[in-house]
Amino acid sequence: MDVTDLSRRFAPSGLVVAGLGFLLTRFTVTLAAYDDPVRFVVGGLVPLALGLGLSAFGVALVVGDFDPAFARTVVAWCVGGATAMLVLVVLTLVGNGTNFAMEPMRSQTYLANFLIGGSVGGALTGVYAGRAARQRRELERQTGRLEMVTRLLRDEVLNAVTVIRGRAEVLRSTHDTDSAAAIERRTDDVATTVENVKHITRDGDALGALDAVRVVPCVRRAVETVRARYPDARVTLDVAVDDDVTVWANPLVEEAVVHLVENAVVYSEAATPLAEVRVTAGRSAVAVSVADDGPGLPERQQDLIEREAVATYADRETGFGLNLVRLLAGSYGGSLSATVDDGTTVTLTLRRADATADDGADALSRRRLALVVAASLAAGGVMGGVVQAAGGGVPIIGALYGATSESVGWVTHEFHSVVFGLTYAALLRAVPSTVDERVRDYGVAVGLAVALWLVAAGLVMPLWLRAVGVAAPLPNLTVATLGGHLCWGVTLAGLYRHGSRWLSE
Repeated sequence: MDVTDLSRRFAPSGLVVAGLGFLLTRFTVTLAAYDDPVRFVVGGLVPLALGLGLSAFGVALVVGDFDPAFARTVVAWCVGGATAMLVLVVLTLVGNGTNFAMEPMRSQTYLANFLIGGSVGGALTGVYAGRAARQRRELERQTGRLEMVTRLLRDEVLNAVTVIRGRAEVLRSTHDTDSAAAIERRTDDVATTVENVKHITRDGDALGALDAVRVVPCVRRAVETVRARYPDARVTLDVAVDDDVTVWANPLVEEAVVHLVENAVVYSEAATPLAEVRVTAGRSAVAVSVADDGPGLPERQQDLIEREAVATYADRETGFGLNLVRLLAGSYGGSLSATVDDGTTVTLTLRRADATADDGADALSRRRLALVVAASLAAGGVMGGVVQAAGGGVPIIGALYGATSESVGWVTHEFHSVVFGLTYAALLRAVPSTVDERVRDYGVAVGLAVALWLVAAGLVMPLWLRAVGVAAPLPNLTVATLGGHLCWGVTLAGLYRHGSRWLSE
């Protein structure tokens, strides 16, 4: 298994929000034809900013480190809000006897503005609903911890106490040295169990609750433990990771690997059970995969792993070992996955402690998103100033959305800067880590700036302007716009690069 990272992958569903916000801005500035500045700001500029902001938020959902379930919730509420507002507005207009044919422009503007309001309101409701769902899942995980502690205490501590009591009675009457040794072992077991309960109940999402643990020695000891318990089994180990690689975990990680390997041996139907253990690493994670030749993991277990859920104490058939591993994986900020195909391969993926939080991640963390948005706004301001100083004009960008206005031009220009800034930050994640950091940061920015100059400014924009009735040369490639785009790229790369360093520190 080729492990890259543990971050959330891109969520394409966010494109629905981005597209909806973008399309609804088409008629938001048509009130600019009126001389009343208040009507222009309230009826045109504010809805335009809200719609483009919604579109940028949709792009952020795509490239950001958001839970896919959270993104889908926001998308559903956003579309639902727009649909509900559409039905309400149409019914209101029809009920009032509004003649769409007499005032089509104003009707379209009002409708678009209301739909933007419904979409933004729906998206905000979706954010709230997504956070509530995440809190509910966290409560379920906390309940799982308590259930696991209950089961551990009953199965381990009470059994150990029973053995200790029986051996103590034998020792009292016979002075048996074997009984004394058994009491000592079981007493140590009780102490270990109590220590494990401390780790289970601790919230591992905060790195302060975890330690940097060398994973390879833990896996080797776990494999040797299973080999000693089941001498008839064949347990192989393939390590493609340096011994010094560390992960965020606690002492229970070794016990977790023991349970995975032991399950592979115990549930095999072969005369000589086979368990193949493989350790691989990426830039931000390490994976421990255990493959067996058994009948395959039951659907109940597969469902629990897929939902990252923990079975209740009463659900005895799910197995204690895999339940414990599932709980620990979540506490470590890692993951547990299973593949069933001529046997079962269960993979425990853990965060590397010797990598930065965003190293190798495809998706952007919330702080990185905020950083790139701020850097993009600043870079857009620099570019606009350069273009205007060179004799160009930002207001013409507003014509793409219905009004040749300086305020509309700047709002839409900054929106474009944010969207392409998010694209830049996402492209950085695809560059191999072997590339020099400075070359990567500035090279991607300059390359993207030149591409935008050639395609967006040179071809798309003049074609779009011609489509809305504004004369424009094709292609529209000038030295002034090239200089503006290059200034945008260099400014964006510099601010994002230094901001990223500050976040890492």
